[in-house]
This record gives sequence, C-alpha cells and structure tokens, in this order.
Amino acid sequence: SRPVYCLADPFTGWKKKILGDPQMIRAFILSALLTALALAAPAQDKPKKPSVGDLAWFSGCWKQQKDGNRYTIEQWSKPAGMMIGTVRSYRDGRITAYEFLRIIEKEGDIYFVAIPSGQEEAAFKLTSLKDGEAVFENPEHDFPQRLVYKKAGEDGLTARVEATKDGKETGFDVIYNKTNCND
Repeated sequence: SRPVYCLADPFTGWKKKILGDPQMIRAFILSALLTALALAAPAQDKPKKPSVGDLAWFSGCWKQQKDGNRYTIEQWSKPAGMMIGTVRSYRDGRITAYEFLRIIEKEGDIYFVAIPSGQEEAAFKLTSLKDGEAVFENPEHDFPQRLVYKKAGEDGLTARVEATKDGKETGFDVIYNKTNCND
C-alpha cells in the first residue's frame, strides 16, 4: 500500500490527503520553497525621484574670470524646499547683465527657472541627475534648450548652455571656480 500524507492548511484548517506519489510530493515541496523565497525576498524599491535637496552641490558662489576686468558670479542658496540663484556679469566694476534663478519642485518634477535680464521667464525640466551632473531641458525654448551643470571636484562647477537649431548643436561652457560670496 502507498503511504498517505496529510497536509493542513493553516488559513482554513482543512486537511487534504495526498497519496504517496513521490513526483507529486517533490512538486509540492518545490512549489512551497519557491513561494517562501518569493515572499521573503525584499520588495524592489522604486528608483528615488530627485528632490531639490539633491542639488545641494550647486550651493555657494561660483566665479568665471574672463579677461581683464570682466567676470561672472553665479550664486545659489542652500536647498530649503527650493533654491534661489543669481547670475551677475561684471565689466570694469559694473553689472552688465544679470539673471534671477530658481530651482523648484512642481507636480513631482524639478525645474530650473530662469529670468535673464530683459527676457521672459523660461523653465527647464530636470531630465537627468547622476554622479554630480544635472541636465535640465526645454526643447520648446529657442536658446538655450539644455542646461548641463557638472560638479568639477570640490571647487569647480561647469555650466554647459546648448541648443539644437536647424539640426546643428550649438552651445558654450561656463567654467566656474568656488569663490567668496562677498566678492
């Protein structure tokens, strides 16, 4: 005669008899082990959405020294739900151009919002953030369409300003060094 195995279901309390078919028992044990492993495995975390705080490395004052008495200062606040920034270009001790900047969160996305001197506000959505590089894009804007900020060591920051026009890439780099905010 074949052995009889009784299995109890802990949720409903019913018992079921399975005749001693070795293949059936192996399949049941394998199925139970796989189910246990699946339940014990940690849930896959969703990739973390970036926050304004992830851009804290922008914070501080950055200076681009041009020739002679020409230079540009870009200054960013520490993250506090948003970041506030300004850009000031100087020639012979006078401001010749300026820009008001914000990095904000809106509807779950991060935006770089710029109001250059004499121009209308433009918003650029954060499309990539990894390894000290942030890419903001607005393909509908004339120029720029992309802003790429890269951390360069502890004391450097590069801002790439670019666009595509008539199928051709155009742009320029602004290379900043950390500076005293009182300059």
